[in-house]
Amino acid sequence: MSVDKSRVNRCLSLTLLMILGAFGVVFLLQIAIRIFGPAKSACNKEVCLAKFLEGPPAFNNEAMASYLRATLFLPPAASEYHLSGHAGDDEGFNGVVQFVKEYFKNKRGGVFVDLGAGDGEYRSVTLELEKNLDWSGLLVEPNERLYKKLLKKGRKAQVTKACVSPFSYPAVLKLAHPKIKDESEEKEVEQLGKTMLLQLWDKDKNTLLEEFEAQCVPLENLVYAAGITNIDLLVLDMSGSDLDILLNTKLDQLPDFEMILINSNGVDISKDVTGYFLERNMIVKRMLGDSQNNATYILVKFDARKDL
Repeated sequence: MSVDKSRVNRCLSLTLLMILGAFGVVFLLQIAIRIFGPAKSACNKEVCLAKFLEGPPAFNNEAMASYLRATLFLPPAASEYHLSGHAGDDEGFNGVVQFVKEYFKNKRGGVFVDLGAGDGEYRSVTLELEKNLDWSGLLVEPNERLYKKLLKKGRKAQVTKACVSPFSYPAVLKLAHPKIKDESEEKEVEQLGKTMLLQLWDKDKNTLLEEFEAQCVPLENLVYAAGITNIDLLVLDMSGSDLDILLNTKLDQLPDFEMILINSNGVDISKDVTGYFLERNMIVKRMLGDSQNNATYILVKFDARKDL
């Protein structure tokens, strides 16, 4: 059987042209990359390191805000409340809630930012404002176990599982809480609520800890991503890192806030609270609790007409 040599030659020529064409396209792409540089959205080693050296993203960086909303935020629940009834309220807690309501003259539709929101029910001042006065805002809870409990409560506020960074930049950090034994729901939530940065735990006390990692983000980035433009109440209940957070928060990049609640969580922070906030035109309006180690400090903006 004879072979059609002209047909074979045409096939070989076509194959060779295709190979040369492919090499040509690759060559042209390499030249284009060298001339124009990689795409801004590309994240190869060179681009990512260059962005890293530029410093942390600005608090109002839209790309960062969009990423946070897509990966770490959930919107307010559309369902009804599903509360356990374990509110943990006592005379001290009820006194805090009453003072806040009276100070704001039972204002409706206020805005809160609750750092260390816990399960969203146990000793939650913001829940009382949300249920009874239609407040809303942002609930921040990095402990995964508490976060899952929080989602089941049906809170009418945005929720994020990020932790607030003690630095001026985002970081993945190790946190820890006391090891949970077979305990009641209320006791479990109380123990989980002691979550704080691993490095803050006193190793000399030999407390058995459960560790985990969390994505931490500066407070001003979280507030911006939530779309919050004014804050009536800022709640700090983060077991020992509250003041560290504020020291590294760029307060001028946060919306104005009227009141701050700080829970001491077993530490005497009276001098730190007074000195730090006096420089920022805020004063301790009330301290509620049975001791300085177990107190809630209520700070408000200084008003010469009322406070002198």
